[in-house]
Amino acid sequence: MSNRTLILVISLASLLLAGVFYLLRDGSRDEYDWSEDSMEKERGYSGKSVQPYGTHIMHEVLTGYFPDYKLKDIKKGLAGELPVSAYSRDNYVFIGEALYLDSTDNEHLLDFVYRGNTAFISSKTIPGELVSRITDLSCEDYAWRDYDYTTDTTGFLSLSLPDSVPDARYWYARKNVVESYRWHYFDRETVCDQEDLHTLGLLNGSYPNFVLFNYGEGRFLFHTTPIAFSNFSLLRTDTRLYAERAMSFLSEGNIYWDAASGVPESVGRTRNNSSDYEEAGILTYIVKQRSLAWAWYLLLGASFLWIVFRAKRRQRVIPVLKPVENASCEFISTIADIHFQEKSYRSISKQAFRYFLQHIRDRYGVVIHPDHNGILSDSSASVARLIYLSGVSEAEVLDIFDQYTAISRYEPTEQMMTNFYQALEAFMKNAS
Repeated sequence: MSNRTLILVISLASLLLAGVFYLLRDGSRDEYDWSEDSMEKERGYSGKSVQPYGTHIMHEVLTGYFPDYKLKDIKKGLAGELPVSAYSRDNYVFIGEALYLDSTDNEHLLDFVYRGNTAFISSKTIPGELVSRITDLSCEDYAWRDYDYTTDTTGFLSLSLPDSVPDARYWYARKNVVESYRWHYFDRETVCDQEDLHTLGLLNGSYPNFVLFNYGEGRFLFHTTPIAFSNFSLLRTDTRLYAERAMSFLSEGNIYWDAASGVPESVGRTRNNSSDYEEAGILTYIVKQRSLAWAWYLLLGASFLWIVFRAKRRQRVIPVLKPVENASCEFISTIADIHFQEKSYRSISKQAFRYFLQHIRDRYGVVIHPDHNGILSDSSASVARLIYLSGVSEAEVLDIFDQYTAISRYEPTEQMMTNFYQALEAFMKNAS
């Protein structure tokens, strides 16, 4: 199977798996999405979402809350869309699982409130950096741990006002089945400087869940139970009245609805450095999200197919073999050293001349047979042919044979052997 065919098979299999997952997803999709998760922009606490835990109703209520003013959506970030001007009485509103602000947005919001505006933030976690700029968190016995919580199936919310409304009963449900829920509240003991802190509402009659901080000319309203402003909660009369009274703390002015800073609670707690919160693993979170879960399963399926097809084509690793060592070269070198040490210059010269004759026979097809004394006898025609084919001058070629004749007849010296070797090397270098 070629690589192109393999890629085609894997692609078709991946598309088939994607189609199956899509059909299964559509087949199992409910009419309403009962997830509170804020990862999907059109789902949990989205002003556009009509799902149970969206905030479409509250968004529509605030759109005409002050007849002479407007509601504007912040879609990208506070720094570019939340105006800061002195002597204004505008409102910043955030409702969601968790609020995440970078350093620029955080400074912008503080400046916005300091100049006389109001910030209403209803979330289950709050950036510690934001709260620390408003009040002193450096308590001697307590450290800021973000919002605390109590677990129950039902939560009762009340407002501490002269014309306070009766306690509103809230619950968290999936498909109208009540489930246990974490009801968050503001732990006053973690705040040392409480001069500007005012409790506006309570959870279960004793836990502050709605507090006010004066900051500069403006004020922060922190609400720890965003479910109170969801579509599911606003469908009942008692809870709807609670939400209306809670929103009465807004100043009469423009309302800026933050649709850009919401993140899931687990992400917010991590970014707010809350180490005491029991967070699920990232894989658990992925499996709980429908879109991420199907993407994860598709990735696993495609990886399995790739491994199967890849294993069929993969050969075993070919071991690296050591190159064969040329022992003959070592042998020749050893013998040459012995001859040189014993001053056998004639033997070395004859061996070199023998290799020379073999080379010209293999390279040029010229065969020369000198006698044991190095005399060429009747090989003059062969020498002439060697001179012609090699392109080496006649003097150089004849000098080689003359030196060999002298070495054969007389006892050679080291210098004679050296000269003979240099003549052979010159021939090899100049020969064509």
